Amino acid sequence: MQKKIIALAVAGLVSGAAFAQTNVTVYGSIDVNYTYSKAGDGKFSGVDNGGLNGGRVGFKGEEALGNGLKAIFTYEFGSVDADVNSGLTGSRQSFLGLAGSFGSVTLGRQYAPSGSYLGATNSNDITSVNPTNLMLGTMFDTMETGGGSRWNNSISYNSPKWGGFDMRAIYSFGENVRDSYSDASTDGSKFGLGLRYSNGPLYLTAIYQAVLDQDGTTPAGVDVDVDGNKAWAVGGSYDFKVAKAYANYIQEKWNGDSDSKHRLWSLGASVPVGKAGSVKVEYMEHKFNNIDDTKSKGFGIGYEHDMSKRTRLYAYVSQIDNDDNTVWTYSKTVGAYSIGENSTNLQIGMRHFF
Repeated sequence: MQKKIIALAVAGLVSGAAFAQTNVTVYGSIDVNYTYSKAGDGKFSGVDNGGLNGGRVGFKGEEALGNGLKAIFTYEFGSVDADVNSGLTGSRQSFLGLAGSFGSVTLGRQYAPSGSYLGATNSNDITSVNPTNLMLGTMFDTMETGGGSRWNNSISYNSPKWGGFDMRAIYSFGENVRDSYSDASTDGSKFGLGLRYSNGPLYLTAIYQAVLDQDGTTPAGVDVDVDGNKAWAVGGSYDFKVAKAYANYIQEKWNGDSDSKHRLWSLGASVPVGKAGSVKVEYMEHKFNNIDDTKSKGFGIGYEHDMSKRTRLYAYVSQIDNDDNTVWTYSKTVGAYSIGENSTNLQIGMRHFF
């Protein structure tokens, strides 16, 4: 009798979970690798994570509300590292909104256009040792911007597709307090607008993002001096079947100083090998316009092989030549010992989606 009661309880839990998740998808990725990196006297050798994709666990779903309208949500946890005891720490994305024939409007922590659109203009699948990925993090996210690919406290609009075109607009509230005692011009908000065309072999994108000024004082009399910045990017790819070509150009400028800006450009290609493999190559350059000896050049080459639709093996090597005042290298070999030194990186790993 007791066993029957337990069996019925388990069955009830299972059926309840299935019913609760009718419109909910649980997803994630796990990615582990061996990495070797050297920059001057700095060396790293060991098992790491997030070579192709950072570890994550997420939940997304929708509910039909009638007349073509639906509620949508995503709650995604990051820093799920497979090589250490990390646990679920922080959210990558967490938003809630409405979607319909008009597109979607969502509020929360979510991707800016640079995070949504730029990845398809790089050949390297954003591996963590490739030069473009190492330097791309500075664009849209340097000095006082605090931007990154995902913006907090934001409201976003995503359009439907019109003949291959779609757009993404986002506004992130800085939420720094302003009142009658403060002469701050803004609360440090951010704005982004991206346009994308994707149709057949051709992919194109143009992006503009800005961090607004916040000069003034707080009620406590503390000076606030956030100059803000403006950044734009263009990029694209074209699939010739025998090879796919990629290119992008990004420039960021800080307000108040016409020379205070930096730029990044890259060229790349992906060449299929058989039905499951591809060779990836890229070349890129980065330069700060207002600082001497800050030019960096990087080259990367790698191979990816799909074991299935969800499991991929990868191997990459990269070389970055740094001027005297730059320090681009793998994250775990960054330090005073690596400034102005060239960087050599190797990564071999495996990624699985679930």
